[in-house]
Amino acid sequence: MRIHIVAPITTPGLSGISDFAPYANPETSLTHDILDSGPASLESRFDEALAVPDLLRKFIVAREEGADAAVIDCMTDPGMGAAREATGMLVLGAAQTSIMVASLLAHDFSIVTTSAAVVPVLADLVTVYGLSDKLRSIRSVEVPVLDLHDEERLRTALFAQSLAAVRDDGAHAVVFGCTGMRGWADAIREHLAAEGYPGIPVIDPAPTTLKIAEALSELGLAPSQRSYPAPTRRTAVGYEDLALSEAR
Repeated sequence: MRIHIVAPITTPGLSGISDFAPYANPETSLTHDILDSGPASLESRFDEALAVPDLLRKFIVAREEGADAAVIDCMTDPGMGAAREATGMLVLGAAQTSIMVASLLAHDFSIVTTSAAVVPVLADLVTVYGLSDKLRSIRSVEVPVLDLHDEERLRTALFAQSLAAVRDDGAHAVVFGCTGMRGWADAIREHLAAEGYPGIPVIDPAPTTLKIAEALSELGLAPSQRSYPAPTRRTAVGYEDLALSEAR
């Protein structure tokens, strides 16, 4: 099985194959890309729009080269539906996957994301995905994506906002609202337990989305062609390099 991962940003070092390899099954082959053109980080609808054209290019090429499935390494799921139409393959976004998993494990959930600017974007996605009745709150740590490498700042804010989501908002599960927060789930779970809230699922979107992609691929499942039909128009003016191949 080959899974292609794309981080829809242009900044090197924020996402790499080493972030996913420890979670992959031995028989899974992973490939990884960032964008050649697009935003430095993705923290708004404007950033999302800028990311989609090159994101589609990456997935079309990956499909032509034999990818079985793809993962969008971002919690705003940019271009997910378009990528499914363009390639016909299993393309999973971190937001849809993570909140669906949270809804399997808990009656309701809160999202802890990077900044207040991202909150309405995520709120809209939760509504589109049909889970607004399960959303307790969306909180932000006010750490920009490009500063997530500041571990002490991120840890302090994640601890505080995750605890507030459970204690004050009544959340039964916590979902990280940025894939760049990867690796903190165990620490947050332990912190919540130490504060008197044991057994709270904490969903780390990056590995969660990869594992669901593996599971669905192993089951031979892909997006419905009735829900995501192949585009009737194979190219567009100014986007000739996005012409769909016979891989679709």
